[in-house]
Amino acid sequence: MKPVIYNDMLASVAVVAATPVADQPRVARDLLRAATCAARYQTTHGHAHPTLGDGSLLAVALQRDRRSAAGFQSVEELDAWLTMLKALKGWMCQPDAQLIQRDAVGSSSSRFWAISSPQSSQ
Repeated sequence: MKPVIYNDMLASVAVVAATPVADQPRVARDLLRAATCAARYQTTHGHAHPTLGDGSLLAVALQRDRRSAAGFQSVEELDAWLTMLKALKGWMCQPDAQLIQRDAVGSSSSRFWAISSPQSSQ
């Protein structure tokens, strides 16, 4: 998956917020999984996935028809943010996620947008 920026989170939270509360954690994980799949496809084939896009959460979230408000004006909206953030945190703690980030960015990359962590050099 490409490095996550604010617009990725905004779009994915809008999808999560439009989902029934009981299904929100699953939908958040599905978005992360789809973005990871798309990034792998792009690395392998040299172009974006035909339906999932370029490997960003934004591209995956925009493929979903159901979106809702993703602000900070209600408890439900805040819960959607927390659900998406929790899913992202869980995804980042998985060893496979770190390998994907290393493949996409490079463990010794000097680019300023590169993801850097002690685990990336292992």
